[in-house]
Amino acid sequence: MVILLIVSLMAVILAFAVIRQDAPEDVPKLQSFPAMVILIIIPLILLFFFWPMYKTYYTLSQEGVHVQYGPWKKLHPWTNFNAAYWRKGMFATRIGWPTITPCVRLTNAVQLSRKKGWFPLYLTPNDPKAFLQKITEFAPDLTRETIL
Repeated sequence: MVILLIVSLMAVILAFAVIRQDAPEDVPKLQSFPAMVILIIIPLILLFFFWPMYKTYYTLSQEGVHVQYGPWKKLHPWTNFNAAYWRKGMFATRIGWPTITPCVRLTNAVQLSRKKGWFPLYLTPNDPKAFLQKITEFAPDLTRETIL
């Protein structure tokens, strides 16, 4: 992931070097605006896409689960959920991409089933068992049926 970020950053630097009018003669110069936009936007999209994999945090409190996923921060109140489960093994093969957005890996997730809506909230803490035990401290009704 870090290599992809570095490659993306180098692509942006190269794009600026190519676009500059005073670039050396052996570096081709681009005069078109669309080429300049493509060379700048694609690496920025890649950086924005991989940023959540670098910075994702789950914090539990009395209010609920605070999820910081890249640049996004959201509080999910305990009242929005009716159960918490430990999804062992590879869980992403059975669900769609919109449901796994705060996950950094596709195995051993904590699934919080929502009272309303189709998609549960999947979280991938380093230690799912300890995470579920911590959920029990704040919302014991959610982990009543959970098998650890």
